[in-house]
Amino acid sequence: MKKTLLLILLALATVATLLAADVKLGYVNTDRLLLESNEAAEISRLFNLDKQNWTRQVRELDEEIKRMERDFEIGKLTLNEARKRETQAAIDAKKAEAGRMLEEYFGEGGKAEQRYRELIDPLTLKIHNLIKKTAEDEKYTMIFDVSMGTVLYAAPAIDLTDQILLELNKDTVKPADLTQPEGTSDTGTDIKPEDKSKEFGEDYKPDKP
Repeated sequence: MKKTLLLILLALATVATLLAADVKLGYVNTDRLLLESNEAAEISRLFNLDKQNWTRQVRELDEEIKRMERDFEIGKLTLNEARKRETQAAIDAKKAEAGRMLEEYFGEGGKAEQRYRELIDPLTLKIHNLIKKTAEDEKYTMIFDVSMGTVLYAAPAIDLTDQILLELNKDTVKPADLTQPEGTSDTGTDIKPEDKSKEFGEDYKPDKP
């Protein structure tokens, strides 16, 4: 809380200093840019396709384990002790395999996170470059990001979000299929610009441009 307050006070002091000079200020909402850009929609579609495939593999292995356990319960009365131990060991090995697969795909630094970064990083860089170009071309002294939560008030007249979004979308088309693939909601994540301090398995936020 103290750190946040200090950042706010520093920001206000900076603005006060700038207002004393001949400056031009603007702001953007990068959350909106990530939510409403055509490329972000395509990224979400591609990521969900990959996530659906990984989730299907995990579920198939889980179903195999359940079948093995059911068969064991049904037939264990006819098995000798050695065969019981062998069967239980096979079930335990399959469970360990399922755990490794889940971690490989959806654990920290796993394939899902790597694929997400591979898809989103070029877009965040593009947004950063567009904001920088707008600032240089139109002689802005400073452009704030209101989605960061440190701007207490900003007049709508200096909101550059729509301008940046128009430039971001001008050479792209939003994908027609924006529906989430069936069976992808319980593992992994959708692309949403929310609190990036949460674990990747819940919601994951791309780095700010």
